[in-house]
Amino acid sequence: MELEKIVDIAQIDKDLDQRKKVIANLQVRGNWFFSLFQRTLKPYDISEVQFNVLKILKAKHPAPLSAGAISSLLISQASDVTRIIDRMIRKGLVERKVLEENRRMIAVSLTRKGLKKVEETNNVVSEIVTRTKVWTDEEVKLLNRLLDRLE
Repeated sequence: MELEKIVDIAQIDKDLDQRKKVIANLQVRGNWFFSLFQRTLKPYDISEVQFNVLKILKAKHPAPLSAGAISSLLISQASDVTRIIDRMIRKGLVERKVLEENRRMIAVSLTRKGLKKVEETNNVVSEIVTRTKVWTDEEVKLLNRLLDRLE
């Protein structure tokens, strides 16, 4: 769907050139995908960031990770990973332990409930990826190459 059918961008910017349009388009589509992600995760009672933390911990399971390591691997930057982990502890999805070999180091790992939540949400990304089927594989590669050039 064309951007102009989603938002009347000409009302906002009378001098809209193609570069301004691409910025507006990225913002609108990014918000749309984020909203889709939130709606898809709602039945599982987890946020997008919590979903990503679960995926990160599952990839390293059974090894625990520090909050700093989790933060560095997150797709979307979260301002306070400690608070996110606290919420996940209250939900029983992760546990925090002090490492014996380094008492200053706090390690976070998945609980059984967290592992089960990862299994339950395995199809979430697949559901969202189906929305990109409007593009050919070559178009997806091109879009990725173009976006990778942004700094």
